[in-house]
Amino acid sequence: MKSGNILSVMNESKNMYIWDDGEIIASYDSRNSIPFELNDRQVEMVDCENNEFHIYLECE
Repeated sequence: MKSGNILSVMNESKNMYIWDDGEIIASYDSRNSIPFELNDRQVEMVDCENNEFHIYLECE
C-alpha cells in the first residue's frame, strides 16, 4: 500500500509521523503537512501509539 492511500483515510485530528530508515522525515500535527512527494512511497507498517500514528516507509 502507498502512503498516499493511508493518508487519505486518516483522521486529521490525529498526529501522524512518517518514518524512513529509522528517522522521522515528516509529520502532521494540524499545522504541518506531509510533503506530496511521499504519497507514492510504499508503506511497510503502520502503528498507533499514544493516540499518534506512525507510518513506516519501505526502504528505497
